[in-house]
Amino acid sequence: MQIYSILGDFKVIQTIKNRDELLILGTYKDLGRVFDSNRIFLFNPSESLFGIYLCKQECAEFMNNIIQDIDYHEWEGLKIEKSAYKNQIQA
Repeated sequence: MQIYSILGDFKVIQTIKNRDELLILGTYKDLGRVFDSNRIFLFNPSESLFGIYLCKQECAEFMNNIIQDIDYHEWEGLKIEKSAYKNQIQA
């Protein structure tokens, strides 16, 4: 899952080896804003991509922090046209 937020850009991947463990990828700067730098490791040197392993509970807390930092004031001018839903199938 790719996440773009005020805190940075992240990619969340579930590991195959341990289904309760998630890998969060991003730049060192972005990961360092949210997590302790001692836990961050170099994942892909050619892309300057870093990672950190989290359990599902830690990841839920991370996602909660991202949601809390959403600036909803930017949504004041957002208008959704009714025609956008006209051809949608509702389950």
